[in-house]
Amino acid sequence: MYEKLLSFPLLLKFGKTLAKRQLDIPEYAASFVNYKALKKLIKHLGVGVGPTAPPVPFQNTGSRSSGDPRATLQANRATFFFRLERELEKVNTFYLQKEEELKLRLKTLIDKKKIMQSRSQTTSKISTTYITLQEGFQQFENDLNKLQQFVEINATAFSKILKKWDKSSKSRTKELYLSRAVEVQPCFNRDVITELSDQATTSLLELEAWAEGENIAFDGKDSEQLADGRTLGSGEGEEDTELLKAVFSENTTALKEWINRLKSSGNSRQVVTRTFLAAIAEGSEESLGVLMDSGMVDFQYEDEINERNCLHEAANAKRVSVLSELLKRDVDVSRADVYGRIPLHYAAMHGHVEMVQLLVNVMSSVMSSTIDAMDHDNFTPLIHAITHNQQEVVRQLINCNARVDPRDEKDYIPLNLACQHGYCEISEILLQHRARILPDAEGLYPQHLVARSGKSVQLLMTLKQYGANPNEPDKLFQWTAVFHAASEGHVECLKTLLESGARGDILDEKGLSAMYYAAWEGHLECMQLLSAAGGALGGLGTAAPMRPSPASIASTVSGTQMTIDSDGIPDLSLPPPILPLRRYGHNFLENKTFVQLTFDETDGKPIVFYHEGKYPAARLTISSKSSDLIPRNILLPLNEDAKIVSFQIDTLDMFTIDFDIYPTFGSRVIARTVALPNAFSTQSSGHCVLPLFDTRLRAIGQISFDFQIINPFQGVPLEITHFATYWKATNQFDSHPNALITGSSLAGEYGRLCIQLTSDGVPVIYPSWSIPFSGLEVPVCSVTHAQFQKIGAQAGSEEAQQRLPNIQSLAELHFLLAYSFLTLREVLSLLPVDVHLDLNIIYPTCTEKRHHGLSGTMNANSFVDAVLTVVFDHARALKQESSDLTRSIVFSSFNSNVCTALNWKQPNCMEFPTYQLEPGDDLQGAASSARSRTSLKEAVRFASSNNLMGIICSSRLMEMVPALAQSVKVAGLVLVAHTASDPSQSIISCVDGVLSKEGVLKFEETIDM
Repeated sequence: MYEKLLSFPLLLKFGKTLAKRQLDIPEYAASFVNYKALKKLIKHLGVGVGPTAPPVPFQNTGSRSSGDPRATLQANRATFFFRLERELEKVNTFYLQKEEELKLRLKTLIDKKKIMQSRSQTTSKISTTYITLQEGFQQFENDLNKLQQFVEINATAFSKILKKWDKSSKSRTKELYLSRAVEVQPCFNRDVITELSDQATTSLLELEAWAEGENIAFDGKDSEQLADGRTLGSGEGEEDTELLKAVFSENTTALKEWINRLKSSGNSRQVVTRTFLAAIAEGSEESLGVLMDSGMVDFQYEDEINERNCLHEAANAKRVSVLSELLKRDVDVSRADVYGRIPLHYAAMHGHVEMVQLLVNVMSSVMSSTIDAMDHDNFTPLIHAITHNQQEVVRQLINCNARVDPRDEKDYIPLNLACQHGYCEISEILLQHRARILPDAEGLYPQHLVARSGKSVQLLMTLKQYGANPNEPDKLFQWTAVFHAASEGHVECLKTLLESGARGDILDEKGLSAMYYAAWEGHLECMQLLSAAGGALGGLGTAAPMRPSPASIASTVSGTQMTIDSDGIPDLSLPPPILPLRRYGHNFLENKTFVQLTFDETDGKPIVFYHEGKYPAARLTISSKSSDLIPRNILLPLNEDAKIVSFQIDTLDMFTIDFDIYPTFGSRVIARTVALPNAFSTQSSGHCVLPLFDTRLRAIGQISFDFQIINPFQGVPLEITHFATYWKATNQFDSHPNALITGSSLAGEYGRLCIQLTSDGVPVIYPSWSIPFSGLEVPVCSVTHAQFQKIGAQAGSEEAQQRLPNIQSLAELHFLLAYSFLTLREVLSLLPVDVHLDLNIIYPTCTEKRHHGLSGTMNANSFVDAVLTVVFDHARALKQESSDLTRSIVFSSFNSNVCTALNWKQPNCMEFPTYQLEPGDDLQGAASSARSRTSLKEAVRFASSNNLMGIICSSRLMEMVPALAQSVKVAGLVLVAHTASDPSQSIISCVDGVLSKEGVLKFEETIDM
């Protein structure tokens, strides 16, 4: 059996998300919705106490004495909406201002592009105009993306605060207010941003194509005149290009000749200045000296697009001698470029100690505060040095009195950033200079960031030496560093924490322990460490009533009280009906073919661009022109719920899948590729890697995914009108108000049979991959049925066939048939009808095929079809004998592909995937398995998304972490415990069935409703 469960990731609280976004986009910070203040306002109005300096007086204050918060809120409705409308005005005003700024910037960039393209000669990519223009478009796209984020986060803020108002005041204003007051505002009209994004993307593509000698106009327009009436033809010309070539060739004689020739022209000073600025990065010192000594360089000149002067360029290129010479010529060291960066930012970024010292010495005589100057990302030179791991620059800046602590909560915290990146030496330098241990915008302290990233074990010890408390809870979920290390699977970090005195038995705000999260994520070595250290059993004792897991908080409702959301506001949704809702069978394939794509990040990112940061990819669209599939839009980077995409098609013969990558709101394709039919037709599952092409058919990246193809059952299916399907239902017991208990038609005991296929497609009973024969291990999949029977005859298999009709117990049945060498068809015909069966399908994964030499295994479709054919033939044979004869059968497998195929090929029988950690396995051995087969989270995700009945899991795991049973049940799944010994009463009480080591699957009576 192969178990997988739906994951319920811990979601960041919106208030923390908003605070982090304000930190990421500092120039927008003051114009975000004041979400925190609005929440406080609702709370104050609910108790009849106004916040300080309310904008309008309270209405109907007499109602405050009634003691009903809802009535008080309704009475003060005008106060809340007055404040809300002011926030809406603030957001909209700022958006309109930014929109106009971006429109003007884009117009300027496009005009400069047209001027450059008006020349008959193609400009080289080393041209100063081309370089700055390309950078200008890229910066524009970055700034447009910030505006998009501003719009989206504020839209979410208004929606959430209105929801809180409705819940608190018991009103229904959210949808009406959003549609009539919020969504009609210009800032929430995405058309403008989409148009700006398309124009920028198109212009950048045209510019790159033109520089490479291709005259491409993607929008089909060829304007001869600019919007302001200026004609084309001015700007950088042949002189700039030739002068730049002379500089790079280090031919000082030719360079001097060109300078002398330019002295007679009217724009000679501009040409030489532009050339000097472009040549700083790579020009020789002799050539640059000739330009500087010509007297034709304006050292205060700033580029029109990126606003950098020669000091910026020298610092960015790490040309210390050039920078030293420029400082002698009194170039302004405090000028900021378009990114808000001064030269010191670039010197710190690139780690040039001597350059930093030169700049600091000059700045100290001008203005001392410049050393802590912030760019538009709120990064000081020290922050840049930290993020680029420039240890000596960090030391130097601190020695020059750079600030090591933030001024307020809107600033980045240097120590936290160093810990986040795992830079131990830099962190120690900061701590030596008394950097404070503070929580960041997400509420995480430095020790939490180290444990979460797992990049430096030594850093945990360093932090402790300087006073960091290893048991300090964060301000997000009340997690200590142990929680973060256990949840992320960082074994060495967890070991170091526990050895240094960190506690493993602390519970978070949900009442769960680090052991629970380690088990949920499938980090078995972490579980072993926590168990040895005496970690709490998932946060719940075996006799304690179940408390909700992160999965259940929002999905279950108490029978006696309303649920509470993360902000403490009751949910006004109606309680579930008293009678459970039964669901019969499940959806299955009749004529369609099922295609499933999985974007797995185990071996790297599924979408990779060869030039990171060059392409503003933000949305993946999956579609097919050869079928009527509805296109799927997936935001990038991929989140947990978007990694699996599935659809049903008519046939694979002409089926293709188109992958298009766009900006978030733009409609101009950034990259594209297509998967052809032969990628899917040769095998039922596999891995595919496709190149990503830009609009000029250049390979700029790649996309990779796993796929599975499931065909409809090729035999004769069981008719639904004559063969009943299974059913399942959910209900709640008063004693467990937060626990969803799964009920179904499952009842009684089932004997387990292990099923494999011979090379000629005959299902046989055999529990091992290989058969011992003449001193060799022969794979079952490599022998024919006749050969299999011949080997069995030599092993004395006749006894099993003779004893089978008189079998006394299911345990005896399991051991008798394990090595009986009988076929599935023979066993079904010989067994009494009242014997229920659990058919455990043994099918190898790709890793197992390689390890055990099982290359002859049939593909999953043919394998499952062969098993179902035998089972369905047997069911029809029983029905012909008597309409009342029915044998109950369930399927199980360790292989997820088999479980998926069994599910989609028929609706009559139930499937149980099996969780990898078996009672006989040791934790160390299980940890070496693929995480998809050890993670309970992945098991739940898989079972839920494929409508499987439930999962089978180690009882040892349930005993170690009782809270896991609750997380499985709230996903609407049946939970079966696989035991190595007699199960304890605590295990029986929290599961729906038990699979014993004797191969007997027994379901509790309470599950049959």
